[in-house]
Amino acid sequence: MPERLALLGLLVAIVVVGAFVVRLWNRRTTLVIKAGGPAWSTLGTEPDGRRTLIAFSTPSCAACHQAQAPAIDRARTAVGGESVRVIKIDAADQPHVARAFGIQTVPSTVVVAATGGQIIAINQGFTPSARLVQQLQQA
Repeated sequence: MPERLALLGLLVAIVVVGAFVVRLWNRRTTLVIKAGGPAWSTLGTEPDGRRTLIAFSTPSCAACHQAQAPAIDRARTAVGGESVRVIKIDAADQPHVARAFGIQTVPSTVVVAATGGQIIAINQGFTPSARLVQQLQQA
């Protein structure tokens, strides 16, 4: 019995350390991507002077269409419709674009500032409209 407890403790420790390493790796990747700015050439477009919200989804992602899309619409309306550019990317159809922005899951969003093109936030997973509004106002 003590051997099983020791083995269980070892497994828990491995999982905790693994999760910590993955989080550090993700944070490092996000910082590198933010420092480099948005990959406009990968997006196939150029900045147009507006705040930009890049929304990553897939056709089969229910959360993308039922939760994230309405949250993006509410945030865009709250900030001032035409002052926000929304670029929708199908991560399944364009995985190279998702990789360029460090996207690991859908739905995900990236907020880019109007001037300077600085990445304000990379949101992995669903992001509520209130958070998007806050990020867009910083942009």
